[in-house]
Amino acid sequence: MADALTPTESQRSQAYVLAPAEVRRNPTVQPLTKADSTDTAGLLGVFEDTLAPWQPGPPLHLHAEMDEAFYVLEGVLLVKLGEDQHEVASGSFVWIPRGTPHAFANASAGVTRLLGLAVPGGIEEFFAERQQYFDQLDGPPDLAILGKLGAHHGSRLLGPPIEVLAPPARAS
Repeated sequence: MADALTPTESQRSQAYVLAPAEVRRNPTVQPLTKADSTDTAGLLGVFEDTLAPWQPGPPLHLHAEMDEAFYVLEGVLLVKLGEDQHEVASGSFVWIPRGTPHAFANASAGVTRLLGLAVPGGIEEFFAERQQYFDQLDGPPDLAILGKLGAHHGSRLLGPPIEVLAPPARAS
């Protein structure tokens, strides 16, 4: 008999394999979903995010009921955890327990890619709502609206994104 806290096999998806750049659902939503709460009976969400050179990620925020982790696949990620900032290169791992203020940005002239994990799952619902908002924008996002979207999903907006400026061009 299955324990009440242990999902049964019928609550999880069948085994699957995704090819490079393939997504599980919602190919127009960023970051790209590799596994979501539907696949994992709510236990976990897995996503792949790509940041253009010097691109900021989300505003400074925290999750009250979700832990996150990032594994940097390519590039250099600048991560703010509470009051501390860290530059983490390809192959680095970042653990973000629930309640930890955090933000991140690409701190390099190349693309930065990361594999993200969210425990428990469900963050994909926030990503989908946020993408709908981004798709109708004509200009930068309104932090107040992002804060409301996040609050609906258990996050609290604490401040602006990390601002990463590209180094000055070399004089020839």
